Amino acid sequence: MSAETLLSWPTARLGEAIEALARHAKLAPSSVALTLPPELTRGDTPEVARWLEWAGTELGLEAEPVQVAVAEAESVLRQAGPALVRLRGPRETMWVLLLGRRGHALRVLGPDGRVHACPVAALRNALVAHDEAPHAPEVDRLLEAAAVPAARRARARRAMLAERLSAHGLEDIWLLRAPTTRGFGAAWASHRLTQRLLVLAGVMLAGYALELQGWRLIGGAALDGRLDMGWLAAWVLLLLTLVPLGLLAGWVRAGFALDVGRLLKQRLFAGALRLDLDEVRRHGAGQWLSRVIETQALEAQALSGGLSVIVSLLEFACAAWILAFGAAPLLHLALLAGWLLLTAALALRLHRRLAAWTLQRLLMTHGLVERMVGHRTRLAQERPARRDAQEDGETTAYVEAGRAMDAALVPVTALVPNGWVLVSFAALAPAFVGGGASAAGLAISLGGILFGHRALTGLSAGMTLLANAGVAWGQVIDLFRAGFGRAAQGPFLGTPQAARLTHGRGTAVLDAERLTYRYRPEGEAVLRGADLTLRSGDRVLLEGSSGGGKSTLAELLAGLRTPASGSLLLAGMDRPTLGEGWHRLATAAPQFHENHVLSGTLAFNLLLGREGPIGERDLAEARQLCEELGLGELLARMPAGLAQQVGGTGWQLSHGEKSRLFLARAILQRAPVTVLDESFAALDPMTLQQCLDCVLRRAPTLVVIAHP
Repeated sequence: MSAETLLSWPTARLGEAIEALARHAKLAPSSVALTLPPELTRGDTPEVARWLEWAGTELGLEAEPVQVAVAEAESVLRQAGPALVRLRGPRETMWVLLLGRRGHALRVLGPDGRVHACPVAALRNALVAHDEAPHAPEVDRLLEAAAVPAARRARARRAMLAERLSAHGLEDIWLLRAPTTRGFGAAWASHRLTQRLLVLAGVMLAGYALELQGWRLIGGAALDGRLDMGWLAAWVLLLLTLVPLGLLAGWVRAGFALDVGRLLKQRLFAGALRLDLDEVRRHGAGQWLSRVIETQALEAQALSGGLSVIVSLLEFACAAWILAFGAAPLLHLALLAGWLLLTAALALRLHRRLAAWTLQRLLMTHGLVERMVGHRTRLAQERPARRDAQEDGETTAYVEAGRAMDAALVPVTALVPNGWVLVSFAALAPAFVGGGASAAGLAISLGGILFGHRALTGLSAGMTLLANAGVAWGQVIDLFRAGFGRAAQGPFLGTPQAARLTHGRGTAVLDAERLTYRYRPEGEAVLRGADLTLRSGDRVLLEGSSGGGKSTLAELLAGLRTPASGSLLLAGMDRPTLGEGWHRLATAAPQFHENHVLSGTLAFNLLLGREGPIGERDLAEARQLCEELGLGELLARMPAGLAQQVGGTGWQLSHGEKSRLFLARAILQRAPVTVLDESFAALDPMTLQQCLDCVLRRAPTLVVIAHP
């Protein structure tokens, strides 16, 4: 029996395995008992993959499936961890719990609870064995016929099998990690960023200590008349020691900045996906684009500015320590403290001016996007004089705000460091003129003044960056806060649980009683006392006048909105109980103006709602559905077929083609309940009938919203 088999877990213990992996990886999982449903113990069904993702969420983590090319399997295994690796055997499916790599071997958590070393090649061979098995006999015959030497046969065999499977992807690895919605402090701690920040501070302090010692050495030797080649050699050695310390500090600083930036981006992205629909609509595309731009400024300037300020404060402390031994210690220390307060006051003034300038800049960005979207409308209907007057007014306000900001920027960048040199030399003048200070004291004071100048130069630059970052933070704070908190996660809905929604015609699927909805808590109800019951196999046509609440009801049924009052149950469970599982059971195709063709391949747009890696079966199903919806001619015209790039930067689809793509996208989600909101409005009668027949065949339970 192979080593990787001895270290693997049976599928029946998968619940215990994923929890043990999370605890050994120090991911702080929640204390829950996870049990794999008995019908899934075979281990190689799609439902097991769905259960793993659900189990990860139950633990307060993320279990993300990754699709890996066979040729890249070994490289991925070297970098993965913590991860679950599925080994498909002829009789049983087993699981390897990968903690990471140490040296040339992988660290694997065995079923005995101990961590073992496993060769990378051994785990790679076990991972791909199931997929290589059908091709292995033929490859072995070819190698035998070609009389490949035994010493080279294993390498040649592996290369030939990888070539045979070059278009095949492995779907047997799940990465386990902390979710982006976890508290930022917990994410900070899990990446050990505080320890790395302390290491950075220690390396920099060591560098400053060596630098000061070097100048003390050479300065003391020169002042005492003992300067010779020995002292110069010692000084040069100290300076050379600073080179590796500087490189180490730069490496630690770059890694720290990279990880903090990654955490910040993950949190902002998670927040963007959890924003309220009405808030997104209320601000418009231009303002959201402006906020996205500010996220770049926040990451770059907050990290650079924060680290610069930390470094400058360390230098500031060193300057104060040096000045304490100089010719005018009390006066210099008082001036240094006062200059620090002045710098803070000027930075605060700059922040206020910068906020006003940024607001004008973001308003101009918002206006530019809106004008680009409505360019044709403005050309056709807006008077040129009115258009020019509005744009001139915005430009004038922007220029005035820029002038005020520049007036606040110059004192911070120029007055703070250079002014310090002037006042500190003036404070040193009485001791120098009166002759009461020694040459050593004057030299020490001079060194402290220059060190303070360097610290204040970095401090002024860092505070300028932090002022920019503070303004950017005010723009993106809503995105950051929206990313907090664990998303609602309902029970696992595998095949047996979901089967009752799709089988048994007449089974109750969705019940809505006295639904009420308001866009704002104080606003008037747009939906009041709505009742609806759907049974499996129902086909419901919902008609009504514009503004009557049809689309609002569709979004409530699909789980995109939460009712203000009333009862809404799907499969006998409400939204808090089902959590994100609601979207698996009920999906909606929004109205045309709220549905989009995203930049990407046609296959990506069609299979947007599919879970897990996309395989050949998914692509074949998407191609067949396109034929049924009358998109066969479109696929034939596209050079790359389903791999053709579409959207804003790709192949442009007509109004009717987009409508059918939206229909296909909703159907391919395989949800038991499908809601189509005016999805047939852009189709001619013949195409409409063709699409309607297809939808009626494929949708288990259907709600169609249309105008009378």
